[in-house]
Amino acid sequence: MSNPASNSRLLEQRYPGLMESLPYVQLAQLPTKLSAANKLAEYLGIGELVIKRDDQCAATYAGNKVRKLEYLLGDALQRKCDAVLTFGALGSNHALATAVHARAVGLDCYAVLVPQPVTRNVQQTLRYHALLGTKLLFAANYRETKTLSWSALKNHPGGRECISVITWGGAEWLGGVGFVNAACELSGQLSETGITPPDFIYLPSGSMGTFATLALGLQFVGLNTRIIGVRVVPQRIFPKQFVDLFNATNTELHARDSRFPLFDNPLQHVEYREDYFGDGYGCSTPEALHAINLMKEHEDIQLETTYSGKALAALIEDAGKGRLKNRSVLFWNTYNSCPYPPELDSISSDDLPKPFQKYLE
Repeated sequence: MSNPASNSRLLEQRYPGLMESLPYVQLAQLPTKLSAANKLAEYLGIGELVIKRDDQCAATYAGNKVRKLEYLLGDALQRKCDAVLTFGALGSNHALATAVHARAVGLDCYAVLVPQPVTRNVQQTLRYHALLGTKLLFAANYRETKTLSWSALKNHPGGRECISVITWGGAEWLGGVGFVNAACELSGQLSETGITPPDFIYLPSGSMGTFATLALGLQFVGLNTRIIGVRVVPQRIFPKQFVDLFNATNTELHARDSRFPLFDNPLQHVEYREDYFGDGYGCSTPEALHAINLMKEHEDIQLETTYSGKALAALIEDAGKGRLKNRSVLFWNTYNSCPYPPELDSISSDDLPKPFQKYLE
C-alpha cells in the first residue's frame, strides 16, 4: 500500500529544495479517486466525464481546502503557534475545515464570519463550530472583519506571534502549493489508468486559490487542459487576483528550488464564467438546484448550492450547447462529503456566542 504522505508531496519529491523548505503536516488521504460518471455523461451527451473526488480526501472533513491546510497548518506548527485565525461566511467550508483540522493537530481556531443566507447547512456548520470550540467572531461586513481580527490578535493569551493568520479561502501562495501537487497527482493518475487527459476541467472559484494554483500545476505538468472557473463570490477579482496568486506561487517555488520553472502566461488555457452566481453569495439558483439533482440521480453524489452546484450548472449548459460532445471532461468536486457528527442535533443556540444565536432560532 502506498504511503499517503508520499502521495501528498509529489512535487517536493522532484525538487529537494522544496522538500527541505516547505512546512507540511499530513491531513489528506491522497490520491483522491477519479470516478467515471458514465450515466451522467450519457445523459448530457458528453464523450467522457470523470469526477475528481476531493470530497473524499479526508476521513473527518474533506473538500478542496484540506490540500491547502496541509501547508498552512504545517506553517503554524513550524512557527510554534498555538492558534490560527481565518475568515469566511457563516456557512464557510473553509472556516469549518480550518477549525476541524486545526483542532486535530492541537491548534485553537478563531473564525471571523460574515452573514449569508441561512440554510439548514449553515445552521449545522455553526453547530459544528460550537462542538469544536471554535472561537467565533461575528462581523457585520468586510470592514468589520479587519477590526475584529486585529482585536483577537491583540488579546490572544499567547501573544500576537502565537496566532497564524490564514486569509479568506486559504488563497495564498503557500496553500496553493497543495494544488500544484494536485496537478501532479492528476497527471500521474491519467498515466496509470489510461483515462483520456481532459479537454476541460470545471470547478467553482471563490477566492481564486484553487483555480489559480491548479492552473499553474497544469502548466507545470504539461497538460493543455482548458480549466474553467465558475464565479461563486460577489467580488469581481478576476483576473487580477488569479494572476497575482499564480505568479506569487510560481515565484516562491522557483526561489526555493531554481529548477522549478517560471511561466510567463498565467491565463493560458483559462476561462472564467460569471453567469451562474445568482443573487448573492450562498443564494441558490434554479440551474444549481437542477445540477445537484442530476448529479444525485445519475451518480449518487451530493453537491451543494453555493459552490459545486453552480460549477456543474456551467458544465451542463455547455453540454447542452454541444461544446462537450466527443470531448473528455473532468469535474473537480471541491465539496465535503464526510457526514457531520450526529451529536450536532444536541447543540442549541445557547451553545453559540450571542451574535450567532439568532441563526439557529
